[in-house]
Amino acid sequence: MNEVLPWLLLDVGNTAIKWRLAHAEGLLDRGGRAASDPQALCEALTGVRWSQAALTSVAGSSFDREVVARLSEVGDAPVWQGVAEPSRFGLTNAYQPPASIGADRWFAMLGAWCEYKEPLCVVDAGTAITIDVVASDGRHEGGYIVPGVDLMRQSLTQDTRLIDVNTLAAPTMLPGSDTAQCVNAGVWQAAQGAIQSVITRYPQYRPVITGGTGPELLALGLQGEHRPHLVLDGLRVWLSSELDESAC
Repeated sequence: MNEVLPWLLLDVGNTAIKWRLAHAEGLLDRGGRAASDPQALCEALTGVRWSQAALTSVAGSSFDREVVARLSEVGDAPVWQGVAEPSRFGLTNAYQPPASIGADRWFAMLGAWCEYKEPLCVVDAGTAITIDVVASDGRHEGGYIVPGVDLMRQSLTQDTRLIDVNTLAAPTMLPGSDTAQCVNAGVWQAAQGAIQSVITRYPQYRPVITGGTGPELLALGLQGEHRPHLVLDGLRVWLSSELDESAC
Protein backbone atom coordinates (compact mmCIF):
# COMPACT_ATOMS: atom_id res chain seq x y z
CA MET A 1 0.00 0.00 0.00
CA ASN A 2 1.29 3.43 -0.93
CA GLU A 3 2.15 5.76 1.95
CA VAL A 4 -0.25 8.70 2.28
CA LEU A 5 1.93 11.75 2.86
CA PRO A 6 0.66 14.80 4.75
CA TRP A 7 0.49 18.36 3.52
CA LEU A 8 3.08 20.99 4.44
CA LEU A 9 1.59 24.35 5.46
CA LEU A 10 3.72 27.50 5.80
CA ASP A 11 2.94 30.85 7.41
CA VAL A 12 5.70 33.14 6.13
CA GLY A 13 5.88 36.18 8.39
CA ASN A 14 8.11 39.21 8.79
CA THR A 15 10.36 37.68 11.42
CA ALA A 16 9.81 33.91 11.19
CA ILE A 17 8.39 31.09 9.08
CA LYS A 18 5.96 28.84 10.93
CA TRP A 19 5.30 25.38 9.44
CA ARG A 20 3.02 22.49 10.24
CA LEU A 21 2.06 19.18 8.71
CA ALA A 22 -1.65 18.62 8.15
CA HIS A 23 -4.31 16.65 6.36
CA ALA A 24 -7.82 17.64 5.31
CA GLU A 25 -9.32 16.98 8.75
CA GLY A 26 -6.86 19.02 10.80
CA LEU A 27 -3.32 20.00 11.72
CA LEU A 28 -0.87 17.31 12.82
CA ASP A 29 1.49 17.52 15.76
CA ARG A 30 4.68 17.88 13.75
CA GLY A 31 5.67 21.45 13.01
CA GLY A 32 8.07 24.18 13.95
CA ARG A 33 9.42 27.65 13.49
CA ALA A 34 12.39 28.76 11.42
CA ALA A 35 14.15 32.05 10.90
CA SER A 36 12.77 34.11 8.03
CA ASP A 37 15.30 32.62 5.63
CA PRO A 38 14.69 29.99 2.92
CA GLN A 39 17.87 28.09 3.80
CA ALA A 40 16.93 27.95 7.49
CA LEU A 41 13.52 26.63 6.46
CA CYS A 42 15.00 23.86 4.35
CA GLU A 43 17.28 22.85 7.22
CA ALA A 44 14.26 22.74 9.57
CA LEU A 45 12.46 20.47 7.09
CA THR A 46 15.29 17.92 6.84
CA GLY A 47 13.74 14.45 6.80
CA VAL A 48 10.17 15.76 6.38
CA ARG A 49 8.12 14.49 3.43
CA TRP A 50 4.87 15.93 2.08
CA SER A 51 2.46 15.43 -0.81
CA GLN A 52 1.32 19.05 -1.21
CA ALA A 53 2.72 22.34 0.09
CA ALA A 54 0.87 25.60 0.61
CA LEU A 55 2.06 28.91 1.91
CA THR A 56 0.63 32.24 2.87
CA SER A 57 3.00 35.15 3.19
CA VAL A 58 3.46 38.79 4.13
CA ALA A 59 7.16 38.76 3.23
CA GLY A 60 6.83 40.03 -0.35
CA SER A 61 6.82 38.44 -3.79
CA SER A 62 10.60 38.25 -4.18
CA PHE A 63 11.04 36.38 -0.91
CA ASP A 64 8.07 34.14 -1.70
CA ARG A 65 9.61 33.12 -5.03
CA GLU A 66 12.80 32.15 -3.24
CA VAL A 67 10.89 30.06 -0.70
CA VAL A 68 8.95 28.28 -3.47
CA ALA A 69 12.18 27.64 -5.41
CA ARG A 70 13.89 26.12 -2.37
CA LEU A 71 10.88 23.95 -1.56
CA SER A 72 10.89 22.69 -5.14
CA GLU A 73 14.55 21.72 -4.73
CA VAL A 74 13.95 19.57 -1.64
CA GLY A 75 10.66 18.00 -2.76
CA ASP A 76 8.76 17.44 -6.00
CA ALA A 77 5.31 18.22 -4.55
CA PRO A 78 3.22 21.09 -5.92
CA VAL A 79 3.45 24.39 -4.01
CA TRP A 80 0.24 26.40 -3.68
CA GLN A 81 0.21 30.04 -2.59
CA GLY A 82 -2.85 31.35 -0.79
CA VAL A 83 -3.79 35.02 -1.11
CA ALA A 84 -6.70 37.02 0.21
CA GLU A 85 -9.87 36.59 -1.86
CA PRO A 86 -13.17 38.47 -2.23
CA SER A 87 -14.95 35.65 -0.39
CA ARG A 88 -14.65 32.02 0.64
CA PHE A 89 -16.96 29.73 2.63
CA GLY A 90 -19.35 32.60 3.35
CA LEU A 91 -16.64 34.96 4.65
CA THR A 92 -16.61 38.23 2.70
CA ASN A 93 -13.54 40.47 2.52
CA ALA A 94 -14.05 44.20 3.26
CA TYR A 95 -10.87 45.31 1.46
CA GLN A 96 -10.89 46.71 -2.06
CA PRO A 97 -9.05 45.28 -3.86
CA PRO A 98 -9.43 42.12 -1.75
CA ALA A 99 -5.80 41.02 -2.18
CA SER A 100 -4.56 44.21 -0.52
CA ILE A 101 -5.31 42.86 2.94
CA GLY A 102 -2.47 40.91 4.53
CA ALA A 103 -2.88 37.26 3.64
CA ASP A 104 -2.21 36.26 7.24
CA ARG A 105 -5.20 38.33 8.37
CA TRP A 106 -7.44 36.76 5.74
CA PHE A 107 -6.47 33.19 6.63
CA ALA A 108 -6.76 33.86 10.37
CA MET A 109 -10.32 35.11 9.77
CA LEU A 110 -11.03 32.14 7.50
CA GLY A 111 -9.78 29.67 10.09
CA ALA A 112 -11.90 31.24 12.84
CA TRP A 113 -14.98 31.60 10.63
CA CYS A 114 -14.89 27.98 9.48
CA GLU A 115 -14.55 26.86 13.09
CA TYR A 116 -17.25 28.99 14.73
CA LYS A 117 -19.59 30.52 12.09
CA GLU A 118 -20.53 33.35 14.50
CA PRO A 119 -19.56 37.01 15.13
CA LEU A 120 -15.81 37.28 15.72
CA CYS A 121 -13.02 39.58 16.83
CA VAL A 122 -9.91 37.94 15.37
CA VAL A 123 -6.72 39.18 17.02
CA ASP A 124 -3.30 38.38 15.56
CA ALA A 125 -0.67 39.65 18.00
CA GLY A 126 2.56 39.40 16.06
CA THR A 127 5.11 41.96 14.84
CA ALA A 128 2.07 44.14 14.31
CA ILE A 129 -1.21 43.61 16.14
CA THR A 130 -4.23 43.25 13.88
CA ILE A 131 -7.83 43.05 15.01
CA ASP A 132 -10.50 42.08 12.49
CA VAL A 133 -14.24 42.18 13.08
CA VAL A 134 -16.50 39.62 11.39
CA ALA A 135 -20.32 39.85 11.58
CA SER A 136 -22.73 36.97 12.08
CA ASP A 137 -23.32 36.69 8.32
CA GLY A 138 -19.59 36.36 7.57
CA ARG A 139 -19.17 39.98 6.49
CA HIS A 140 -15.77 41.39 7.37
CA GLU A 141 -16.61 44.73 8.97
CA GLY A 142 -13.03 46.00 8.84
CA GLY A 143 -10.21 46.05 11.31
CA TYR A 144 -7.43 47.77 13.18
CA ILE A 145 -3.63 47.67 12.95
CA VAL A 146 -1.37 48.85 15.77
CA PRO A 147 2.33 48.26 16.42
CA GLY A 148 3.27 45.12 18.29
CA VAL A 149 5.04 45.45 21.62
CA ASP A 150 8.56 45.25 20.17
CA LEU A 151 7.76 47.78 17.44
CA MET A 152 6.58 50.16 20.15
CA ARG A 153 9.84 49.64 22.04
CA GLN A 154 11.88 50.24 18.87
CA SER A 155 9.96 53.44 18.11
CA LEU A 156 10.61 54.85 21.58
CA THR A 157 14.30 53.94 21.39
CA GLN A 158 14.83 55.31 17.88
CA ASP A 159 12.80 58.49 18.11
CA THR A 160 13.54 59.78 21.62
CA ARG A 161 16.98 60.82 22.85
CA LEU A 162 16.77 59.72 26.47
CA ILE A 163 15.16 56.29 26.00
CA ASP A 164 17.48 53.45 25.10
CA VAL A 165 15.83 50.08 25.74
CA ASN A 166 17.30 47.24 23.67
CA THR A 167 15.05 44.42 24.83
CA LEU A 168 11.81 43.94 26.69
CA ALA A 169 11.70 42.22 30.06
CA ALA A 170 9.02 39.76 31.19
CA PRO A 171 5.51 41.03 30.38
CA THR A 172 3.94 43.16 33.09
CA MET A 173 1.59 46.12 33.40
CA LEU A 174 2.78 47.16 36.84
CA PRO A 175 4.28 50.68 36.82
CA GLY A 176 8.05 50.79 36.47
CA SER A 177 10.65 52.53 38.62
CA ASP A 178 13.22 53.09 35.87
CA THR A 179 13.00 53.88 32.15
CA ALA A 180 13.36 50.30 30.94
CA GLN A 181 10.65 49.10 33.33
CA CYS A 182 8.35 51.96 32.34
CA VAL A 183 8.77 51.21 28.62
CA ASN A 184 8.15 47.53 29.27
CA ALA A 185 4.99 48.19 31.27
CA GLY A 186 3.82 50.86 28.83
CA VAL A 187 4.04 48.82 25.65
CA TRP A 188 2.23 45.84 27.21
CA GLN A 189 -0.42 48.16 28.65
CA ALA A 190 -0.86 49.81 25.25
CA ALA A 191 -1.18 46.49 23.42
CA GLN A 192 -3.59 45.07 25.96
CA GLY A 193 -5.64 48.26 26.07
CA ALA A 194 -5.95 48.55 22.29
CA ILE A 195 -7.20 45.00 21.91
CA GLN A 196 -9.48 45.11 24.92
CA SER A 197 -11.12 48.35 23.79
CA VAL A 198 -12.19 46.70 20.50
CA ILE A 199 -13.38 43.54 22.24
CA THR A 200 -15.40 45.68 24.66
CA ARG A 201 -17.00 47.53 21.75
CA TYR A 202 -18.25 44.22 20.31
CA PRO A 203 -19.50 42.29 23.37
CA GLN A 204 -21.46 39.73 21.32
CA TYR A 205 -18.44 38.84 19.17
CA ARG A 206 -16.21 35.92 20.14
CA PRO A 207 -12.58 37.07 20.66
CA VAL A 208 -10.09 34.64 19.12
CA ILE A 209 -6.40 35.25 19.81
CA THR A 210 -3.42 34.11 17.75
CA GLY A 211 0.12 35.36 17.11
CA GLY A 212 3.44 35.16 18.91
CA THR A 213 2.58 37.44 21.84
CA GLY A 214 -0.91 36.02 22.28
CA PRO A 215 0.03 33.84 25.28
CA GLU A 216 1.61 36.79 27.12
CA LEU A 217 -1.41 39.01 26.52
CA LEU A 218 -3.75 36.30 27.75
CA ALA A 219 -1.59 35.81 30.84
CA LEU A 220 -1.89 39.56 31.50
CA GLY A 221 -5.68 39.26 31.55
CA LEU A 222 -6.86 39.60 27.96
CA GLN A 223 -10.07 37.63 27.54
CA GLY A 224 -10.34 35.41 24.49
CA GLU A 225 -9.90 31.94 23.03
CA HIS A 226 -6.30 31.09 22.20
CA ARG A 227 -5.81 29.53 18.76
CA PRO A 228 -2.02 29.58 18.17
CA HIS A 229 -2.19 28.05 14.66
CA LEU A 230 -5.18 29.96 13.35
CA VAL A 231 -3.51 31.18 10.13
CA LEU A 232 -2.45 27.63 9.27
CA ASP A 233 -5.95 26.36 10.08
CA GLY A 234 -7.34 28.80 7.53
CA LEU A 235 -4.71 27.79 5.00
CA ARG A 236 -5.60 24.13 5.59
CA VAL A 237 -9.31 24.54 4.80
CA TRP A 238 -8.42 26.68 1.77
CA LEU A 239 -5.99 24.06 0.40
CA SER A 240 -8.54 21.31 0.94
CA SER A 241 -11.05 23.28 -1.13
CA GLU A 242 -8.51 23.98 -3.88
CA LEU A 243 -7.56 20.32 -4.11
CA ASP A 244 -11.21 19.29 -4.28
CA GLU A 245 -11.82 21.75 -7.13
CA SER A 246 -8.72 20.66 -9.05
CA ALA A 247 -9.85 17.03 -8.84
CA CYS A 248 -13.18 17.78 -10.53
